[in-house]
Amino acid sequence: MTQFDAATAVTPTADPRLWHADISPVMSIGGRTNGGYLLALASSAAVRKVESDGGAHLQPVAVSGAFTTSAPAGPTDVEVDVLRAGRGSSVVRVATSVGGEHSLEALVTCGSLPPAGSVPVYAGVPAPAMPAPEACVVLTPAGPGFHVALFTELEERADPATLGWTRGAPSGLAELRAWVSFVDGRPWDPVALVLAADCTPPATFDLGFSGWVPTMQMTVFVRAVPAPGPVLVRQVARVVSVGRGSGGRSATVDETCDVWDSTGTLVATGHQLAGLRLPG
Repeated sequence: MTQFDAATAVTPTADPRLWHADISPVMSIGGRTNGGYLLALASSAAVRKVESDGGAHLQPVAVSGAFTTSAPAGPTDVEVDVLRAGRGSSVVRVATSVGGEHSLEALVTCGSLPPAGSVPVYAGVPAPAMPAPEACVVLTPAGPGFHVALFTELEERADPATLGWTRGAPSGLAELRAWVSFVDGRPWDPVALVLAADCTPPATFDLGFSGWVPTMQMTVFVRAVPAPGPVLVRQVARVVSVGRGSGGRSATVDETCDVWDSTGTLVATGHQLAGLRLPG
């Protein structure tokens, strides 16, 4: 079992609605659990529940979650309810909690995805031009003032053109691009693509903003089973709101993340609203 599989594993209990999981400390940034990982855990739980009920919809195709508090590493309760089991899809509610305090409330639509290599009927989001992986910069766990444990699980090779912020010269384009693979060689699959949609540094770094950017709400659409090889991830910040609380510094940002497989096929898209602290 790979580290990601262990981190997203759920085990049943005597209560058919209640499962248990262990939130991995590795899937974190600055000691805080990554939102995309927690949403991937919810996706895994939904698929396991459908499978245990004898259903045929065993791939997440749409996942949407609201994050109520940061989820600590360690044992967590996972409530899973199948809201609808239809012919083409199943809709599953998943909630994670520790000691009765909820951290995520998610809805997962499970279905059947096109296989790897399928040509979409229409593709309006072409993959950006990227240097070869060996010409990119490997992001290390030593983040800007904090430890990125997630980068011990994922190898991210970033386009040097999007790394001006690491040298104190952000471009202002609010875009980051990287080739991403699992360090242990695990292949990408639909559940892992949910993590891929929230695995890079926040695009607000390229605007000169630093610090934690906690996910408040996130939706991921998984479009196809990815082909073997690394995925190409592009994270773009679209709008940073005017600060309201904390003396005008507490703001929000909405970001879009597109994920292409090694053949250039768009396989996932994530949209999220996140908190942001503006400079003083």
